[in-house]
Amino acid sequence: MSYQNKFLNRKTVAGTTGSPLHQASSVANGTSTASGGYQTRENNNAVSPVENGIDRMGLQRKSSRAYERGDGLDERMGSSRKYSLTQAISNGSSLGQNSSGPNSAGFQDGAPELDYSQPASALQGPNFHLRRTQSQRAIERSPAALQRVGTLTTKETLTPSFAADKQFFPTTFPQIDDRYLRLDYANQDYLSKMLHSDLLPKGSPEVTREFMSTLVTLLLNYVEMQNDRTSRVLEFRHPKQLEQIVDIDVPDEESPSNLYQILLDCQQALQYQVRSGHPRFFNQISTGLDMVSLAGEWLTATTNSNMFTYEVSPVFVLIEKAVLQKMRELVGWPTGDGIFAPGGSISTLYAIHLARHRKFPLCKTKGVYALTKRPIIFTSAHCHYSIPQAAAVMGLGTDSVVEIPVDEKGRMDIDKLEEQIMACLERGDEPMLINATCGTTVLGAFDPIMPIADLCEKYDIWLHADAAWGGGVLVSRKHRKLMNGIERANSVTWNPHKMLGAHLQCSAVLIREPNQLFSCNNMSADYLFQQDKHYNVEYDTGDKAIQCGRKNDVFKLWLMWRAKGTLGFERQVNGLFELRDHLVRRLNEFEDFELILPEPECTNVCFWYVPPSCANMVGNRRYERLGRITAIIKARMMDRGNLMVGYQPLDDRPNFFRMLFSNAASTNEDVDFMLEEIVRIGHEL
Repeated sequence: MSYQNKFLNRKTVAGTTGSPLHQASSVANGTSTASGGYQTRENNNAVSPVENGIDRMGLQRKSSRAYERGDGLDERMGSSRKYSLTQAISNGSSLGQNSSGPNSAGFQDGAPELDYSQPASALQGPNFHLRRTQSQRAIERSPAALQRVGTLTTKETLTPSFAADKQFFPTTFPQIDDRYLRLDYANQDYLSKMLHSDLLPKGSPEVTREFMSTLVTLLLNYVEMQNDRTSRVLEFRHPKQLEQIVDIDVPDEESPSNLYQILLDCQQALQYQVRSGHPRFFNQISTGLDMVSLAGEWLTATTNSNMFTYEVSPVFVLIEKAVLQKMRELVGWPTGDGIFAPGGSISTLYAIHLARHRKFPLCKTKGVYALTKRPIIFTSAHCHYSIPQAAAVMGLGTDSVVEIPVDEKGRMDIDKLEEQIMACLERGDEPMLINATCGTTVLGAFDPIMPIADLCEKYDIWLHADAAWGGGVLVSRKHRKLMNGIERANSVTWNPHKMLGAHLQCSAVLIREPNQLFSCNNMSADYLFQQDKHYNVEYDTGDKAIQCGRKNDVFKLWLMWRAKGTLGFERQVNGLFELRDHLVRRLNEFEDFELILPEPECTNVCFWYVPPSCANMVGNRRYERLGRITAIIKARMMDRGNLMVGYQPLDDRPNFFRMLFSNAASTNEDVDFMLEEIVRIGHEL
């Protein structure tokens, strides 16, 4: 089925039939479920005797409510007995004696609470007020220039007209934690008298140093804040609320802000920005705050270099060449090519562009009119959306993308793949590219590269490996087996800003054969790529790129590699998998949770929280309720600000939590805190 037919035209169905992963052999009453229906827990409230007295939290062990399965899951999970984390928390116990963090009410005892009586959807109603003018904002921000000491207010109050609409917004918020983001007040009077024109290049070095040193101190305080588990992950406000708090206007009048006001703007931006480097930020794949990478990013911004020619970026061009060679060696290629691109989606676009150039080279000059057959792209049904997006951008259309069903672990079904290739040939279409996903976005599945590579050789198809997420396993001798056969790919997308922890953005597309990028993309602009330069022009990289201006995204990664070495990266990646294993053990230990995949391949762990009220529910009604509860818990999680975990539906599964491990700062205690926080919020519902 094409991407367009499956997703762009899909309809919402009230009653889902369930995922093949949750087909039950029977239910409590002895009747069989419909094919493809959700599995159900037994309707059994019996409590088994305590075999060895009391558990370590003083709780009786309850009988398992695990599903009846015919796939041997019970044996893989080990013990069939589980504890109730809800009961443990109700009794005042916790998973770890050393788990630290803000209390559930907010940052400090006595801080005002958010009004949780309103449903999350009610807080985003349409009855919003008009934005205020910049002059009005300036007056409201004034209270002696924010108390004349540069701090944010500790208890924010909305403007009267805005706060009057209590149907949509609470009038008070939890106390803001401004311990770290206070400015150096000693230089307030000095910088308040200075404008941007007093800075270099035309202004004073002394003013520039004072301004920048104050800013660096603020940034370092922010870094320290992100690594303090007693600080929040975020200070959430709804969009219209935040517009009332933060001055986001772009002025036209000739009354520029002074330098101290510019620092206040930076301070407030940091105050309300999500702290993605916090050890308890698990919301996205790109997390963490590596100090060496940060140093590289600061240097990169300071040099402000363009990567298109050796003459303007000699050191960085050489570094990019060396790092790309190292990455290709880890893939298993002695030679080849590559380039750093602005994100994995563009890296994948490069690969699909190369595949088309290989099959239809005249498209470079004639466009889609040179297509003698319709090119077809094959990919997993769980692929990243950048695959159909690239097909749309290149004029191939999303209908040219054929999505292959996945197995019970989320991996591409090889038999179905070959069936679709043969059907493509029978239609007279041209199989152009197969995308093997190495670490799917939700489940973290790795498509089997070896059999896919066999089909590519059999039918003369370009093999691209989208390892944007899972490519980090290549540095680990223990886990690189997940990508066995990667050396047989024609191209690979690898994002070090994910599992390796480099700063955004850091993505590379690696090519097995040299000179293909140049052949596909070169335009030979004489004003940049003169062939009579006095150095070896093969070091000019711009003519093989889609971009002209290209940011230096490699220096921070090179600096990390210098600091850690490949063995250091290996320890880091292995540690992320150990966190995954710890979470899976915990989820199997407690009856409050249900795993989507009992044995995840990557560091994605997907699960439902199962409150006591749903423990004995059966069928679709149970899972629809779990999906609704998941979204509500996430909303309240963000309101509290102590934690962020992502959620989403997948196929016919309603919403579930997706825990991602890519932050090297996270520990087992942070995992335990996450589980406890979910149960605490669920207990309030």
